[in-house]
Amino acid sequence: MAARASVRPKKQQQKAVPLAVPLEERIRQRAHEIYLQRGGRDGSELEDWLQAEAEMRQAEGQNYLSAAS
Repeated sequence: MAARASVRPKKQQQKAVPLAVPLEERIRQRAHEIYLQRGGRDGSELEDWLQAEAEMRQAEGQNYLSAAS
């Protein structure tokens, strides 16, 4: 009989926990989505940004209120 090697269970690698995406980056991403939804037409960058910012701040406020409850 061949000697059996000691079998150890493989150590599971911990997955990296992504850091929270900064508010400005979330706004930038949402503004780009709005731009694409408008068909990618230039000329409304400020409106896209302001809409995205309002949406993100509203969502952030709702998350804050949910956590406080």
